[in-house]
Amino acid sequence: MNKVRKQVYLNHWQEERLSELAEKRGVSEAEIIRHALDSYLLALNELPKNHPLTSLAGMGSSGEVDSGASNHDRVIYRI
Repeated sequence: MNKVRKQVYLNHWQEERLSELAEKRGVSEAEIIRHALDSYLLALNELPKNHPLTSLAGMGSSGEVDSGASNHDRVIYRI
């Protein structure tokens, strides 16, 4: 995945919480921010069509029992 460097300003409490989350989950702070942005863009239906999370949008609306809830890894990672 090609990545672009960005600089952002956070409130002090945001920085503390970000640091705690990253340490707790064992990932980088950048990974937490990327995940948060993906979630935000998914909620706004603004993810690129080829993004793995795009296929999850609207899942469950069909009323089918076999929704993305039970198969999210297969859908996201195309397993």
